[in-house]
Amino acid sequence: MPLRPSLKNVEKPALLFNLALFSIIISLSLSACSCPIEPTYKEEDIPSAVKQICKDEYNLEVINKRTPTTLWIYIPLSKILDKDYGIVENKIFDQELTDKLRKILNAVSRVLISSDHAPEFFVLLSSDITMGLDYTIAGCVEDIKKSYAGVIPWTEANRRYVVKLNLSPEAIGDETGKHLPLYDIRMGDFLAEQIAQRIGERFQEEGLKQYFKIEKSQGAFYNNSFIFEYSIEHLSQPEIKINIFQEILDIVTYCIKTYEFKDFSGLEIADLITEDRLILNQAEVLAGSIMQ
Repeated sequence: MPLRPSLKNVEKPALLFNLALFSIIISLSLSACSCPIEPTYKEEDIPSAVKQICKDEYNLEVINKRTPTTLWIYIPLSKILDKDYGIVENKIFDQELTDKLRKILNAVSRVLISSDHAPEFFVLLSSDITMGLDYTIAGCVEDIKKSYAGVIPWTEANRRYVVKLNLSPEAIGDETGKHLPLYDIRMGDFLAEQIAQRIGERFQEEGLKQYFKIEKSQGAFYNNSFIFEYSIEHLSQPEIKINIFQEILDIVTYCIKTYEFKDFSGLEIADLITEDRLILNQAEVLAGSIMQ
């Protein structure tokens, strides 16, 4: 199916546009609570409870499936992008999409924080079944619980969601979630994708975006090591010299320490433009400084 020319770069990992939107969705959909919440839902009832709340309170039909570590939620839609996407600046997602996601995320959060044994992760996949697009939001359940308890601020909680917008021909006509990928998300994989996303955010911040153009930021957890590849073009030299390797290492170290993740052996960072590589062991990563 031919796509509008403005969609040709939709898979390119310039991540801020969907992250910015998602932060609005989350901040509007959840209300922090500092009091403990007694379990209301049994582990085996989590998928059906989310489905029932979406149906009864929001008149939304969602498809829920569960693997040992992950709750998967699927909603097929006729449209994801705004009709003026690619024409009017900052017009990206259809308003109906944002409203539905807000409601579904609210239902998901309510159930997961008040369940006796919630999964570690959840994934909300909304698909444009006409054009063939997937908009994916993945989150760590512990982050949601900490947000509700006031342990971490909402601004930080929002940055921890892994958000993607991809071309997906297999989504066309899929009203039942046949193309929903069912697998167990692991913390190493989740952190790798979140860190790659944060790298993209970092170099698009107000203080840096005039100096850098980020073309790619990808992360993976392979053979017990984190691997990150990036393509960042220098537009001009900032007044204060920026060491990209150190900036990325700072992000990696922060995330690993924040999640108290120790089950890794090392880190590799690769510059796809210069072909320079930085390889560190676990102790060097936790130290957070590049040895000169």
